[in-house]
Amino acid sequence: MLREIYMDNAATSFPKAPGVSDAMKRYLDAVGANIGRGSYGRCTDAGMTVLNVRESLAKAFGCADARRVIFTGGNTAALNMAIFGSLHPGDTVLISAMEHNAVLRPLTALGCRLIRIPSDPDGQIRPDLLDCDWDSVRLCVCTHASNVSGTILDLAALSELLQRHDVPLIVDAAQSAGHLSLDMEQRHIAALCMPAHKGLRGPQGLGMLLMSEAFADALRPTVFGGTGSQSHSDRMPPFLPDRFEAGTLNLPGIYGLSAALEHYDPAAARKHELTLIRQFTEALAGAEHIRIPGPRDPMRRVGVFSVDFLRLDNAEVSYVLEQQYGILTRCGLHCAPEAHKTLGTYPHGTVRFSFSPATTEDEVWQTTDAILALAKMERLNL
Repeated sequence: MLREIYMDNAATSFPKAPGVSDAMKRYLDAVGANIGRGSYGRCTDAGMTVLNVRESLAKAFGCADARRVIFTGGNTAALNMAIFGSLHPGDTVLISAMEHNAVLRPLTALGCRLIRIPSDPDGQIRPDLLDCDWDSVRLCVCTHASNVSGTILDLAALSELLQRHDVPLIVDAAQSAGHLSLDMEQRHIAALCMPAHKGLRGPQGLGMLLMSEAFADALRPTVFGGTGSQSHSDRMPPFLPDRFEAGTLNLPGIYGLSAALEHYDPAAARKHELTLIRQFTEALAGAEHIRIPGPRDPMRRVGVFSVDFLRLDNAEVSYVLEQQYGILTRCGLHCAPEAHKTLGTYPHGTVRFSFSPATTEDEVWQTTDAILALAKMERLNL
C-alpha cells in the first residue's frame, strides 16, 4: 500500500495541530454546554474558552478589541457577513484579479458593480495603475494570497491608496492566516476574514470575522436569532459580539481552535514554508512540458503551486498521482475561475500542490520526482 503524501493543504490542513481532536473531544464528552444560556460551571468553562480564543485572535491579528472578533460558520460565511452587511445592490466595489468565488458570488448576487484592480501576469495587483471614479467606490475586497498561484498580493500598496480615498478594505486571509504575519491596524484593514481549518490548523466549519471599530459600528446583521442576551427584545442586541452571533456557536470547533492556537507561530511556519518553496521551485526549474504560474521569488508567494501539464490531461495527472504515487492533490479551477483566466490556465485548470507546517522536505522531493516523471510522458497509463 502506498504511503500517502498530503498536498492539499490549501483546501484544508492535515494533520491538524497537536491537541485539536483531544480538545474537541473534551468539549463533547465533558462540557457540552452552550454559552450565555446558563450560569453553571460547564457553561462558564465554555464561555471562558470562547473569550480566550477571541482574545488570542485579536492579539495575533492586530484587532484592538476582542469583542470585534466574530465567530462564523466558516470563512465564506465571514465574507458573506462582511459583504452583505456593508453593501447595497449596485454599489461599486474594487476587487483583485485573483478572487475566490467566496468573494465573487456574494458580490454578484448583490448586484454590485465590480472594478478589477490591474495586475501583472502572476496576479500581483498594480494599484498604481488603477483609474476609477473614487467618489463612487464603496468598498475594496482583496485576497491576501492566491489559492491558485500562491501569489502574495501587495496589501501595503493597496491599503495606502485606499486610505487616501477613504475606501474600507476587506481582506480574505484564507491562504495567509497562520502562514504570514498580518496586523489589521498596521494595514488599515476594516474587516479580516479567515478560516480555522487551513493555516491555523484547526477544525472545519469555523471561521472568524475581525473588524475595525468603524466597520463594526456600520455593519448590519445578516443573521438574526437568539443570543442568550436581551431575550425580552425582538431585536438583535446592539452590543458586540452578540449583535453578529445569533444562534449556537460551533463550540467543539472553538475548543479545537483553542488548542491549535497554542501552536500559532507564523514566523516559524513561514521559515519552514520558504524552505519547501525553494526546494519545490529549484527541483522543477527548467522542466519541460509543464508550466507553473506565479512568482518565482519565494518571498512573493505562499506554499501553493499550480502545475499545468502541457501534454497531459491535468485531471488524469491528479488521478495518477494518487493511484501510482500516493500524492493527494486538487485538480481543476479551485473555485477561482477569474484567477485562472488571469494566469492563462482557464478553462482546463491545473493540478495544485500545497504545503503545511507538517509537510516534510522528503515529501516535497517525492512529489517533484513524480511531477518530473509524469511531465516526460506523452500519454498516461491509466
